Amino acid sequence: MKNIKIAGILAMLLLGTGTAFAQSRKVESTKGVEKTEGNKVVHVEGVGHTLNYALSGGTVEVEGGDNKLTVKGSAKKITVSGTGNKVYIDKVDKISLEGGDNTVYYRTSGTKSGKPDVSITGVGNKVVKQ
Repeated sequence: MKNIKIAGILAMLLLGTGTAFAQSRKVESTKGVEKTEGNKVVHVEGVGHTLNYALSGGTVEVEGGDNKLTVKGSAKKITVSGTGNKVYIDKVDKISLEGGDNTVYYRTSGTKSGKPDVSITGVGNKVVKQ
């Protein structure tokens, strides 16, 4: 039963990663990066980006693989899907990870517990306090 569950997760990862890579091709001309809605949303798609942002209370969305984002400031929510992505942030309230081997490094959280609310789906994803 455990092997079937692992095989299902790996199949979902492969399908999701293939979709992320296919989407990244269409936006490579704009470097796969958007910062919209009055600088309140950072959206990154693609593979292999190394980016730095300043954000105050917005959201961060990362799709694709092997991206490295450093965010100075705070985010209400970070959503990461794909494989091998790393996000470094000063303060975050909520984190959602899907895919494999994604990591979010944070310093603090605005929640009562001092830890962000975390939702993890996939293999090898982790949230680390620095």
